[in-house]
Amino acid sequence: MSSAGSTHIADMATDYLIAGATGLVGGEILKQIIDANTGGNIFVLGRRAPDLTHARIQFVSSDFSNEPQWGATKPVNPIAICTLGTTIKTAGSKEAFRRVDFDFVVGFAQIAHRAGATSLHVVTAHGASADSAIFYNRVKGEVEAKLQAMGLPAVHIYRPSLLIGDRKEHRSGEGVAIFAAKILGPIFKLPGLNAIEPTPAVHLAKFILDTAAKPAPGNHIHSNADIMKS
Repeated sequence: MSSAGSTHIADMATDYLIAGATGLVGGEILKQIIDANTGGNIFVLGRRAPDLTHARIQFVSSDFSNEPQWGATKPVNPIAICTLGTTIKTAGSKEAFRRVDFDFVVGFAQIAHRAGATSLHVVTAHGASADSAIFYNRVKGEVEAKLQAMGLPAVHIYRPSLLIGDRKEHRSGEGVAIFAAKILGPIFKLPGLNAIEPTPAVHLAKFILDTAAKPAPGNHIHSNADIMKS
């Protein structure tokens, strides 16, 4: 896996297909792609356009249930990245949460598959398991299983711990996570504890882009320990 000291973003011929670009991690991914000044077109799918504007960014309105209206330019063998996600509190109900974290994610993956995506990269969460008694973790595990069964050339799933960064919306527990990351940083490096170390969005975004530049074929799950030791 690429080290944290280097950035390997795909070459000039590569298009990107991104969902969740208005969120914490998706916004950072978009920024890092632009800052690297490499790659081809960047197609952002969603219900609203990202804050970042650039000549390479093409916003495509989509609710992930139908084929997008691409316009004059369509993605060519894109790298597909999905950082869609919410909380039950923000969504308002378990049903609304599942619609975003399962239905939208699967819908995006199907769109990416039809667009000829060379690899799919999806952020879920530490603790994801289809057998979990915790609804949040169970939905995350169920969507992982669904994605891995879709037959894409490469599926990479990322399971960060509590995400920290410059988020527009306040999420319960994030202040505690930031404090813990600062004060308990050395302790989190002990064996086993890096699995729950709070995950900076900047670091996760870079890890995803480094992986996406040269993705191993098949299905892969990257734990928070993998992400944080990179």
